[in-house]
Amino acid sequence: DRSSWYLAGFVQDDWTVTKDLTLNLGLRFETDTPIVDANNRMNSFDLAATNPVSGTPGVVKFAGVNGWRTKPYDTDWNNFGPRFGFAWKPFGQEKTVLRGGYGVFYAHPFDHGAPTSASLGFEISAALNTPDQGITAPFYLKDGVPGLSLTKPELNDSYGAVAVGRSTTTAVTFYEPYRRTGYAQQFNLGIQRELPGQMVVELSYLGNLSRKLPSSNISINQIRPEVLGPGRTTQAYRPFPQFSNVSIALPAFGVSSYHGGVLRFEKRFAKGLNIVSTYTWSKYLNNVDEGGSTLGNQGDQYSNYYNRRADWGPSENDIPHRFTFSSVYELPFGTGRAHLATHPSRYLLGEWGIGSVVTLQSGPPFTVGTQVNTTNAFSAGGLRADVLRNPNLPKDQRTLARWFDTDAFQQPAIYTFGNQGVNLLRSDGTTQFDFSVLRNVHIT
Repeated sequence: DRSSWYLAGFVQDDWTVTKDLTLNLGLRFETDTPIVDANNRMNSFDLAATNPVSGTPGVVKFAGVNGWRTKPYDTDWNNFGPRFGFAWKPFGQEKTVLRGGYGVFYAHPFDHGAPTSASLGFEISAALNTPDQGITAPFYLKDGVPGLSLTKPELNDSYGAVAVGRSTTTAVTFYEPYRRTGYAQQFNLGIQRELPGQMVVELSYLGNLSRKLPSSNISINQIRPEVLGPGRTTQAYRPFPQFSNVSIALPAFGVSSYHGGVLRFEKRFAKGLNIVSTYTWSKYLNNVDEGGSTLGNQGDQYSNYYNRRADWGPSENDIPHRFTFSSVYELPFGTGRAHLATHPSRYLLGEWGIGSVVTLQSGPPFTVGTQVNTTNAFSAGGLRADVLRNPNLPKDQRTLARWFDTDAFQQPAIYTFGNQGVNLLRSDGTTQFDFSVLRNVHIT
């Protein structure tokens, strides 16, 4: 029985300063209060407290038990979103308009995931993990699956923990207490010019800088780099060896940045012809997962928990160049048109039209992973390869069997992460032409 409140308020005004200048001004405040359980059936985690069972840091805490907080994280009261926009005909010109805008917009805290997480202690489950990344099995089927106790556990600092070196059974997921609301700064600036013949051309710049975005759960129980090495790859060397895993639920640390320039041409429908065409040149970088079945989606945006910088790179939806063209042209033959308006042949040759939609765009990026994770670190994500040089081949050397320089990658040394960033390679672009032949038929 969980709930939260959404609170918001705003003030806004559109102000016509002069006949050539209009301003849009506003300020919005909004927040989602932390989700709470009516029966305090939520767990948290104290990273610093010493566990009484293992003697190592990390204790599972429960809402309202022994003075622990009942809210999983603090309310974010700092969500003020200013708005500003303008439209200006410079120096009184009637055919030129300069427009711009800026605003801050906030995300819902559960844009990425369900609010039913962090219910450890109020469900019956167990995670039986191998203690050394596959060398030793957690159990054998011939012996049967280890039994689970149906007795309600004690909700205290000993919950779920085992002594260091013993087989672990509990995976912990918790909300970070300093969780904040994700937000985006969105802005644009463009100039539009009317041309003869009911045509208009527009040049604009678009930006979207998003911060503190909800991301996928991330494991923080990865062996530290200074500890990792020969003989130090087992469960006992993890930061919280008393648990099979410890993960932050939907951490609010995702970052993305989009910048784009757009050239747009439009001819309003007149004399049987209309045209709409755009060209976009953009760059889109992020370190968040984007889901779906995109080419660059490697299943996990994380690799090394202690080096998030390596997760920053081109988005799986980064399309640097995109051109579109669409048009409909009515042939000038037939009733109400320039030719054959009354001629009997209009019944056969009249009221035809042709249409087209054209899309040309760059290919999306993708990342080269490894078949086997040889870090032995219980890493937060998959292992990326080592890259020796620029792996992109010139266009005249690309084939289906060797689209990129396959010799530019190698398996990283054991206990180490690859030096490859994300999405260094590009797939082929898209060229799509759609044509149509149309005819209007009057039914009388």
